[in-house]
Amino acid sequence: MDKATSLIAILMWLPVIAAVLCYIVHSYAFRNILVWLTGITLATVSVMLFATGPFDYQPSVIWNGMVEAADFVLMVLILYLGIKNRHKLIINLTLIQIAVLIYFDFFMGPHTAVNPIFVIDNLALVMSLIINIVGSLICIYGVRYIAEHEEHHPVNKTRQPRFMFWLVIFLGAMNGIVFSNDLMWLYFFWEMTTLCSYELIGHNLDKEAIDNACRALWMNMAGGVAFALALVLLALSMPGQPLALRTLLASPGGATGTILLAVALLVLAGFTKSAQMPFQNWLLGAMVAPTPVSALLHSSTMVKAGVYLIVRMAPAYQGTYISNLVAVAGAFTFMMTSILAVTQSNAKRVLAYSTIANLGLIIACAGINTPVAISAAIALIIFHAVSKGLLFLSTGVIEHNIGSRDIEDMGGLVDRMPVTTMIVAIGVLSMFLPPFGMLMGKWAAIEASTQLPLVALMFVAASAVTALFWIKWLGRLLEGEPGLAHKKPEHLAPHYWVSLGGLALGAVIMGVMVLPIMNKVVIPAVKASHQNAGLIVQGASIAAETSRTIIGSFTPWPLFAVLAVVILAFWLLFKPGKATVKPIYLCGENTGALNSVRYLSTADQEVQSSLSNYYFAGYLKESKLNEFGNVIAIIVLVILLLGVKVL
Repeated sequence: MDKATSLIAILMWLPVIAAVLCYIVHSYAFRNILVWLTGITLATVSVMLFATGPFDYQPSVIWNGMVEAADFVLMVLILYLGIKNRHKLIINLTLIQIAVLIYFDFFMGPHTAVNPIFVIDNLALVMSLIINIVGSLICIYGVRYIAEHEEHHPVNKTRQPRFMFWLVIFLGAMNGIVFSNDLMWLYFFWEMTTLCSYELIGHNLDKEAIDNACRALWMNMAGGVAFALALVLLALSMPGQPLALRTLLASPGGATGTILLAVALLVLAGFTKSAQMPFQNWLLGAMVAPTPVSALLHSSTMVKAGVYLIVRMAPAYQGTYISNLVAVAGAFTFMMTSILAVTQSNAKRVLAYSTIANLGLIIACAGINTPVAISAAIALIIFHAVSKGLLFLSTGVIEHNIGSRDIEDMGGLVDRMPVTTMIVAIGVLSMFLPPFGMLMGKWAAIEASTQLPLVALMFVAASAVTALFWIKWLGRLLEGEPGLAHKKPEHLAPHYWVSLGGLALGAVIMGVMVLPIMNKVVIPAVKASHQNAGLIVQGASIAAETSRTIIGSFTPWPLFAVLAVVILAFWLLFKPGKATVKPIYLCGENTGALNSVRYLSTADQEVQSSLSNYYFAGYLKESKLNEFGNVIAIIVLVILLLGVKVL
């Protein structure tokens, strides 16, 4: 086994081995050391793999039979969960998949072997970096967090080993998704992430957790049914050809008839996994899970599997009606869920809606399906993973310290938790402020959307709303609180320092290095998906033009220098001990001492004054907006599936 294949073996098998050891050894000290070593190893190996460059890998043919058997084992496990929870929808969707798999494996005759099974191209290498660096930091954070979680939510018997088992093995399943060229292997890893998400979302075992875990399971199983049906249709339409991504993408824009329907079904599977409308509720329900689960699902795994598949499949539907529908569906989700985020005061729900919105933006870029748009999509995948992982993990630390995840309870946090607050501020700024990478990606997306005016309009509207909910949260975080000018230093556990500090540093460095990232990371990934498919014929000139389109002709470093000066000036002017705290002016009717925020109202009644953000409660109803959005999204999906015969 050469060096490259050894690296693949480590990324695939180490999470499995580490997960099993986490489960069977109930020592916190052992589990702590194991997860640290596993995370460091996975991150290091992913960087080494990236440096090695693209290659193909063909494991022993014996694994094909084992993966086919594992598919049925996986379905039986999920069927058991459906029966255990008496959930008819899960049971029925699982039985459908089992029936489809039986037909596919035993009644369609022998299938042409796929060679190679693994294709590690530049896009796969980029995804591997995200999974194994961001995902490993989340797992390290999770070791400490889940121990503290059980202190806040006592249990008769610790479930930490089980929690870390599913968290760590998730990374192995995601590596399998992004490396697989064989669609059957991809299907197995795809459904493995579905099982992992169920187990993690339902970790607390209360009714709310189980209900939301079941919702996530049946919605993703619906996508699994679409994936399984796509395999059958492709096998029927491509007799004698291997069921491989490389084969399917070999004739871009040429898919017609049954193959086009199969492509539409794969896109539908990607929509369910990435929680696009009308499937967004499973990801919102996942917020009941411990914070590391939210971070993992939203940043480096699960939902990224959905957008990865849609971006990967872009050459297959380029030039077809599917492409425009994907663009419209993604842009609509981006706009609607951005508006919904404005109505939320729960920080994790703001982050959840924001995640769904950004996934919609990435998917819309895949639908626009030009080199610039695909470049924007891949850039957004990278920058979003780091920033959103940082924000979720920071919110978890805040919740453990103040006992709330409500934004309105975070006033004065800059005085109580200055380090965490500054880290959150970096995460928030990196999501919408120039010259951070997320804004650069949105800039490129809007530039690429000009050929689709409706999509461009939704992009602009959603981007404006995005700034609103981030500014509201940031303002509340940085709001001083009377009486807390003299505070004790904040102490963070090493797990939190490494995970939060690493992601915060990564967000800043990637913003400063946005041009090299575009040229050395993103452009090669675009070539991997589009040049090999014949959609880019002059790689060097396209790369240079794409970079100029995305970030303009200037370097972002001067903007970061200006930003650093502004932050330094703010700190020097308003740092604790220097600012003078004045009471709120209430027409001379303040009561009590300097720090009092009570005043005398009519009939000399004492009233507590309060300030809060505005959530448009009288105008924007979450339930009504979701209902409207779901109706529109369902119509688009129906057109997507039926359009093969109509359009």
